[in-house]
Amino acid sequence: MVFELEIPKKQFLAHLGLLNNNRIIFSGAFGTGKTYFLEKFFDKEDSEYEAIHLFPVNYSVASNEDIFELIKYDILFKLLEKGLAFDNMSISKVAFLPFFLKEHGTDLIPLLLGAIPKVGGSLKNISEGLINLNKAFKNEYKDLNFTDEDRIISYLDSFNDKKGSINEEDFFTQLICELVKQLKDKGKEAVLIIDDLDRIDPEHIFRILNVLAAHVDVKKDSDKNKFNFSRIILVCDIENIRKMFANRYGADVDFSGYIDKFYSRSIFHYDLSAEMIKSVDQFFRSVVLDYGEREIMLGEVLNNATGAIIKQLLNSFIQYNLISIRVLKRLLSGKQNLKERAIWKKGLYDPLTNNDVKLVKAIDFMLYLFQDYDVFLEKCEYLIGRDIMYLSVISNHFFINEIVKAAVFREHYLITNRNRNGEDETAEFSLLLDEKTIKYKAEKKPNINKTNDDYSFSVNSVVDSSGSEIQIDNVNLFQLLAALLKQRTFKSLLNMRFEEN
Repeated sequence: MVFELEIPKKQFLAHLGLLNNNRIIFSGAFGTGKTYFLEKFFDKEDSEYEAIHLFPVNYSVASNEDIFELIKYDILFKLLEKGLAFDNMSISKVAFLPFFLKEHGTDLIPLLLGAIPKVGGSLKNISEGLINLNKAFKNEYKDLNFTDEDRIISYLDSFNDKKGSINEEDFFTQLICELVKQLKDKGKEAVLIIDDLDRIDPEHIFRILNVLAAHVDVKKDSDKNKFNFSRIILVCDIENIRKMFANRYGADVDFSGYIDKFYSRSIFHYDLSAEMIKSVDQFFRSVVLDYGEREIMLGEVLNNATGAIIKQLLNSFIQYNLISIRVLKRLLSGKQNLKERAIWKKGLYDPLTNNDVKLVKAIDFMLYLFQDYDVFLEKCEYLIGRDIMYLSVISNHFFINEIVKAAVFREHYLITNRNRNGEDETAEFSLLLDEKTIKYKAEKKPNINKTNDDYSFSVNSVVDSSGSEIQIDNVNLFQLLAALLKQRTFKSLLNMRFEEN
């Protein structure tokens, strides 16, 4: 399943075009295709950008390792793939000195310790030691071969055996800067993308962010990025980062004051919902529902209550970016099981089935998609009060009727059994749901094609807690649905095994 990306591409291109927009937070919900979009956006032969795309979530990070060292490892590895030249590399002595001292620290420490009690009396010994160390420094710096990739490859091969350094201006940082400069000299904008930021351990998330923030603070240059990249793009769901920040530092600590160092202009919110809605009809025509006695395409079930409920719920979730592309792909993986099953029984009567209460069958289907009852409930609660686009043949009244029918399944069961051969044609009831009193009726509808008659449920009126009547079309569908989902009796009817064919 592929969605058109032209609209989000234009939106992101415009965002990149903002003046001095060199640090970007690219935010979007899990499973909305952020990585796929960025790969497509930057993977063009004539692109003015050269992207280094990292996924720290793939790192195996031990507690004593520094994740930023792993990021440098990953950057170097990907730069080697770019075919850059290592001839005439220019690394300063200042950059090489920390690397040298790291290798020869054990030679320096005894020398300094031995000199501490002898200040003024053994200047000769100190001078001789420093002179010898300086000679060794000059010799190693002179012998360093920048035209050979073997040193870099050796570093990468032995990396896992070394602890990370907290010195962010070491030899290899400067080497990355030199290689990035080569990309710029070719007329490319060098872009560092750190993806799946909110999928790694919070300790490592804030280590990455704090190193980047420290670089900005030290350089005091809003246009200067770490490693001299033209742009750095952090990919995440900003709301997840906000929650992690509150959990780590406390809800009263100013998140916006912390996070605004990591974007230059504004957070870019990636939203594919418009493209998904445009393709939803084509998508529905690809989904097969298995009713047991027959199979039917989801796109052909508008006259079927179960299919209509499913389509409307999916459409509403897509409208507000509450369903991921990964979840939608799950729909295409096989036929979805909507076969008849018994959901409740009392006494000697025939059991009530999910064919009798279509909302149960529809929600069974939705639970298969999300694999979690609470997640589905949260998404319904999010839609409370939102402006919902209804499919052309669907009405709010239709959904309210189905919700009420599901809420009064016991009454439905007794009516359809006790009055199977009786004279009564209509029964009126009252229901309290979501602090609203709902009056409805169940009316017998003769069906010449069946042994038993059918019953239709219809809401007559809805009154709020103050006694004021609410127009049925103004009743909030998802508020009523969420209230129903919270009822233990209704939840007991649902299939929590998330089965499929």
